[in-house]
Amino acid sequence: MSWQPISKADHRCFGCGTENPHGLNMNFETDGEKVRTIVTIPEHLRGWAKLAHGGVTSTILDEVMGWASMYFTNKYPLTRDLNVTFQKPVYINQTVIATGWIKEQKNRRKFLMVGELHDENGELLASSSSEFAMFDKAQFLKLGLVEEADLDAMTCTFSSSHDYGHGYSDD
Repeated sequence: MSWQPISKADHRCFGCGTENPHGLNMNFETDGEKVRTIVTIPEHLRGWAKLAHGGVTSTILDEVMGWASMYFTNKYPLTRDLNVTFQKPVYINQTVIATGWIKEQKNRRKFLMVGELHDENGELLASSSSEFAMFDKAQFLKLGLVEEADLDAMTCTFSSSHDYGHGYSDD
């Protein structure tokens, strides 16, 4: 399957917002197995000298794993932890390709996600793993973090499949 775009809803988000002048304006696509984004890191997100800030690299990986978790489970994610291993320098104005996917369903609400960040030549720059807690709409609303209309809008990021993509279930 070729890469197909995934719709976005929150246009002010730091990671994916099209209306956030300070953000990354990430777009996402899927091949049915993974989710990826191709992004050029803007100069204003630099760390020391010409390096991209490590927090920005971590954000890109967290975001692509979050989108993969949403897309493949049709649920709303919250990052429980985030582990990033930096392999090579990441630079400002560099175009990078981040890919995320589900490695394992730990139980009905916990998923182990993994992510990789490569340069345009395919060199691995950073890798990540994260446990995500996944919530259905009623569970997420009980947390009081997001308004119902915002949750409803986010369903555009879900897979059109209602079997949770790859056999991931509520069991």
